[in-house]
This record gives sequence, structure tokens and C-alpha cells, in this order.
Amino acid sequence: GAEDRVARMKVQVEEISSTRRKIAVEVPAERVADEFDRAFRAVSRGAQIKGFRPGRVPRTVLERYFGDDVRNRVATSLVRETLSEAMQDSKLDVISPPELEIEALNEREPLRFSALVDVRPGIGPIDTAGLRVERPSDVVTDADVDRVLEQIRLRHGELVPIEGRTDLARGDFATVQIGVEADGEPIPALSVESGTVEVAGGRLPPPVDERLAIARVGETFTVDVPAPETAAPEIAGKTLRYAVTVRSLAERRLPELDDEFAKDHGDCESLAELRARIREQLEREALRRADGAVREALLDRLIERSPFEVPLSLVSHRIEQLLENFKGELRGRGLQLTSGEHEDEVREKVRPRAEREVRAQLLLDALASQLEIAVSDDELAEQIGQIATAAGEHREHVREHYAHEHARDSLRSELRRSRALERLVSSADVTEGAQPEP
Repeated sequence: GAEDRVARMKVQVEEISSTRRKIAVEVPAERVADEFDRAFRAVSRGAQIKGFRPGRVPRTVLERYFGDDVRNRVATSLVRETLSEAMQDSKLDVISPPELEIEALNEREPLRFSALVDVRPGIGPIDTAGLRVERPSDVVTDADVDRVLEQIRLRHGELVPIEGRTDLARGDFATVQIGVEADGEPIPALSVESGTVEVAGGRLPPPVDERLAIARVGETFTVDVPAPETAAPEIAGKTLRYAVTVRSLAERRLPELDDEFAKDHGDCESLAELRARIREQLEREALRRADGAVREALLDRLIERSPFEVPLSLVSHRIEQLLENFKGELRGRGLQLTSGEHEDEVREKVRPRAEREVRAQLLLDALASQLEIAVSDDELAEQIGQIATAAGEHREHVREHYAHEHARDSLRSELRRSRALERLVSSADVTEGAQPEP
């Protein structure tokens, strides 16, 4: 049984740091031989080798054809099984994938390997007494409501051709053809056959924008600009030549702000009702921001009170997630990081944020345990149902995702942290902050 195997297996755990352990494992030769025998029997049953019936292929022939494959399979299987047994036997709370170092595997000899793992840091009792924070007061003003109304108005503006004028001016809308080349080679990704841009509206590189502001309809002009830092590697550091032809000119006509506007674009009976609805939305957002600020401030207080060493692998993993998020945002704007150096710069910039987020998560995990917060299977199923409903047409993908145990465990941890944080907020002394100057 497993107990016999663990008893015969040699396991040594070395403390590298308060959050890092090296597990050295030696699997006895007889267990290695058993695993090889099992693997070769499995191969023999399916082996199609001329001159031999399936299941009757001699071991020497199998070794010649499948030796390397079997060796890899045996090593993978034994390391997975015995490392799991060793971690259970050592009662380590491992929170990172193992960094493995495996010695060469021979059929008649013991298998020796080591695994570097990060373990959950020992966080003593968390002191939550006497926590005080100030809740920011964010008052919604008439100017805030006006700003949102103007954004809606801009969205519903119409472009109307300008008659009797060919000179462009700031704020006009020009339909343009743009060709971009570097070293005489066209760059299709930056070129536009026909597009409408606001003159000096910031959509084009500043020198091109400035030149467009003094152009005329029918004119073609060229401007040389350095490639941006976020340009693709093939054009990074080069000079780009923009050739812009102005095709036509238009101005944006905005609808009047009145009751008709509220009916057409705000699903309200009057402008006053639309203003009231916008104010309500802004106040809800302000409330959410203030709640978030209170939670973050309390976490900062908790972090100050509870110093501990953070596992490096968790910080590195979070840094890579933040980097991927940033690259996704850049892609959405048609940009990208051009080199490994740029990626390393981003990694260093997000490191303090990543470490703080990991520290906060570990503290909330410890607090949830201290407060004996549990999430039942029914509560978990209800939460998954809510996420699936909110996902709309992607609900089946959500259900498939949470069919995996690791995804459910991750969600359960998030819910426990969230409940621990809410308990922290409810027990803290939260005072209302002063209102900002108007």
C-alpha cells in the first residue's frame, strides 16, 4: 500500500528560507523496477511489430523500440506519485509548482530527485483590534452631471459637410487617406485608405496633427516622425514618413440638450429626469469607490501590523499576470512592447503592486482561517450559477471552467477572502472624511 511505499521511500526536507523548502526524495530500486515492468507490459499490449503478436514481443525488442519513451513515462509517473506522497507525509502547505531536478533514471537503481517548493508563510494570530480608517467623501456636483451629459451629446453628434470652406481648423473632422513608410517600404498596419479624424484631436502623432491643422481640402503633405517607443520591432528606432491626403471636411453638429434629447437618447421623459438618473449613477459609483478605498486602507493597516516573508514564486506569477494584462491593454490601442528590455521595465514597475497584492491575499487567507470562515458546496454552486448567468452567451464556457476542481478551489478561496475582508470592515472604526473643496 501507499504507507509501505512511503515508509521505504527516503525523504529529506531542507529549509532554504521561511517560505522555501527543498524536498529530496530517493525512490527504492525495487519500486523503480516494478514501474518499468508495468510500463513495458502496457506497451507490449499495443505494440505492432512485424513478426510478433501483440502482447508477445520480447522485452529486449521493446527496449530497442520504446526504451526512451518508457523511461520518460516511468520518470514522470514516479516523480508525480512519490512527490505527492512526500509532501503529504511532510505535512507541507505547498503553494507553488515544484522546480524539479531529476537524476538520470536507470531501471535497476533507485530514482533520486529534488523539488524546490514555496510553502505558505507562517502568519501568527492577526491583530484586528482598534483599526481606524477614514472613508473618503466624494460629492457629486452639477458640473459632474454636466460632464456626463456632454459625453452623451458628443456620442450622438452628427458629422455635416462644411460648404464654402476648404481650410482646415482645429475641431473640424477631415476624411483623409494616410500612407506610412519607413526606409521607402510601406507599412500597411499604420496606413489608412479612408478614415475620418478630428483635426488636432490627438489621434495622429503630434507633428502630423499640427500640420493637418493648417492643411486644405485636396492637399497632400508629408511629415517625418520618429517611430513611437511602443512600435513593432521591425520599425523601432526608425523614422516614419506620413503622406496625408485631405479628401473632405465636416463639422460635428450636436443635438440640443432638452426634453426631446432625454427621450431620444436617455430613455427619460424629461431632461430633469435624465439629470437625476445620471446623478444617481455617479453617486453609486462614488459609493463603490469609497467602499473600495476603505477596504484598501484597512488592508494597508493589516499589512503594517503583520510583517512576514512573501513567497517569491507567487510574486513572480502575479507580475507575469499584470504584464499580460498591460500587453492586452496596449494591443487594444494598436500598440505593443517592442523588446524584452521593455517587458523587464514593466515587470520592475509592477513588482511593488504584485508583492502588496500577494501579501494581502495571504493575510486574508490567514484571517479567514482565524475567523473560521467556510464556504459550503451549496454556496459555491450558487456563486458559479450567478457568474454563469452574468456571462450570457458564454455561460457554458463558465460551467466548463468550474467543472475543474482547481477552478472551484480558487473561487472558494476568493469567497473566503472576500468574507474575511467584509468582517474586517464591519469591525473597524470607519469615520467619514472631510468633503473636498468645491
